[in-house]
Amino acid sequence: MTITSARKSEFDMALGNIIGTNIFNVCIVLGLPIVIYGDMALTGFGLVDIIILFLSSFLLFWFARSERTISRREAIIMIGIFVFYYAYLII
Repeated sequence: MTITSARKSEFDMALGNIIGTNIFNVCIVLGLPIVIYGDMALTGFGLVDIIILFLSSFLLFWFARSERTISRREAIIMIGIFVFYYAYLII
């Protein structure tokens, strides 16, 4: 649906779909196991994870706000953050 919306130049719908999916994943995918199994220790979630989460969310908001599109340069920055973060996780 997101790709279809983007192809039809409905970028607000595409961005809303992405943000809505992320909110659903945080609430259901992370919240449901806690409801079922009780308290879970998050030992592998540290300060770097939180910084990357807020940085990428802020940048996505900022990039999408300007001209209502994400340029190639902005997309490369977001992909660079993604690659940096996964490299950090693997190392």
